[in-house]
Amino acid sequence: MKLSLNLALLLLCYAGVSFVNSLAVMSVDLGSEWMKVGYVSPGVPMEIALNKESKRKTPAVLSFRDNIRLFGEDAQTVGVRFPKQAFSYLLDLIGKSIDHPLVKLYQKRFPHYNIVEEPERKTILFKIDDETSFSVEELIAQMLGKAKEFAEAGAQQPIKECVLTVPGFFNQVERKALFQAAELAGLKVLQLINDYTAVALNYGIFRSKTFNETAQYIMFYDMGASSTTATLVSYQSVKTKDKPYVEIHPQSTILGVGIDRTLGGLEMQIRLRNYLAKKFNEMKKTKNDVFKNDRSMAKLFKEAGRLKNVLSANAEHPAQIEGLLDEKDFKLPVTRETFEELCQDLFERVSRPVEQALKNAHLTMDVVNHVVLVGAGTRVPKVQEHLKKFVGQELAKNLNTDEAAAMGAVYKAADLSTGFKVAKFITKDAVVYPVQVTFERSTEEGTKQVKRTLFGSMNPYPQKKIITFNKHTSDFSFNVNYADLENLPAEEREYLGSPNISEYHLIGVADALKKNTGENVETKVESLLD
Repeated sequence: MKLSLNLALLLLCYAGVSFVNSLAVMSVDLGSEWMKVGYVSPGVPMEIALNKESKRKTPAVLSFRDNIRLFGEDAQTVGVRFPKQAFSYLLDLIGKSIDHPLVKLYQKRFPHYNIVEEPERKTILFKIDDETSFSVEELIAQMLGKAKEFAEAGAQQPIKECVLTVPGFFNQVERKALFQAAELAGLKVLQLINDYTAVALNYGIFRSKTFNETAQYIMFYDMGASSTTATLVSYQSVKTKDKPYVEIHPQSTILGVGIDRTLGGLEMQIRLRNYLAKKFNEMKKTKNDVFKNDRSMAKLFKEAGRLKNVLSANAEHPAQIEGLLDEKDFKLPVTRETFEELCQDLFERVSRPVEQALKNAHLTMDVVNHVVLVGAGTRVPKVQEHLKKFVGQELAKNLNTDEAAAMGAVYKAADLSTGFKVAKFITKDAVVYPVQVTFERSTEEGTKQVKRTLFGSMNPYPQKKIITFNKHTSDFSFNVNYADLENLPAEEREYLGSPNISEYHLIGVADALKKNTGENVETKVESLLD
């Protein structure tokens, strides 16, 4: 029996989904390297949409050549022959300025692109020629548009609403940019869900009958193409009083998150590409430098990706490219040992997100029931070896690492839509970066800046907070900023960007107070933030 049929039957019987006449909804797990699309439609609950090759995941690549736009594998093929006309790893760039350290890293890895600053928004543009350029949001919007086509073909009806996964470390600028890309694609975003929260939801919905009042602690270790996260999650049954009577529902709670933004399979592939290029130059088959030929480097990048995957299962395998440069072929045996030597410092960083997640959760490894692997990067044997040594237990591999986030996100989409009813599963996320409100107050000594913490690190959300401004009797302003940045590593502060989230201006305060003065009346200015 196919996996899709198993999922459909399991969801109907186990998660208690019922349907109302409505349009379908979808999810998109847009990663740096791959895109997975989920959808729910009447009679077809929780399915992964197939692309035109009938595959369940699509390379997150698009290309433009001779006025033809291509996606996925077709775009990858164009990218090998014409590197400047195919665009990939776009999620790493969204919402970032041209001087952002991750943009600089991207330019170092892929120097053939002409990346310029967008003068008004100060973000980046891929300049194709004097008349043509694309923003990252426009390119991602086209990817989301193609995802919409995949989902509509599966659902056999139009789709307008979606839930998108997003890296948990994205700041508000990056999240807003993703919203804008979805709007350009004609999609209404019901929610941005952190990718690890979507994974945790997918893990929990099929195990909810095993939960009770005692918390179970699961750590998800997700190494993708560009970044790595470790997330500690608790599962248990909780009582709710949303109705006149008490109900019991399963709940997942994010307790701690650890992040390494540059540890992933892409960096390993880049190092292997550069190693192969160096070895080809040493063979002196041609006087030309392979590093200076964009097409040759694109061929080496593709071969390095294949080789990295093969070496995860084999101790040795040859790299082989016909006509690499000046019609000279290239063949070189590469051992897993060589690959591991190239990436030794990366493997030494494997345990750091786990340490950070435990520290943020104020827990230790001895309470963790299972460590579950997520992401293609965890298939590298040396990654598993370092991780297993640190956590001191066998690693769980019982989760579909390719589809877990898309499936969790589409369950959330069905829950949020008006056309479906799903079995309630409560999700509690956590604030990665603390948030504070800052404003000025007049005192006898002069103007004083006041800072109030709104959400501390790992505070659960969604929740609402009320800030009271007792001393203000006229118009004033306040800012919402990321807080406690001095506690972050210097590199992470650079990645986060500007600490300011938003600025608010309150007007008409004096008039409002005047209308509400009198005996036994307490006056104060409140701001509700969530």
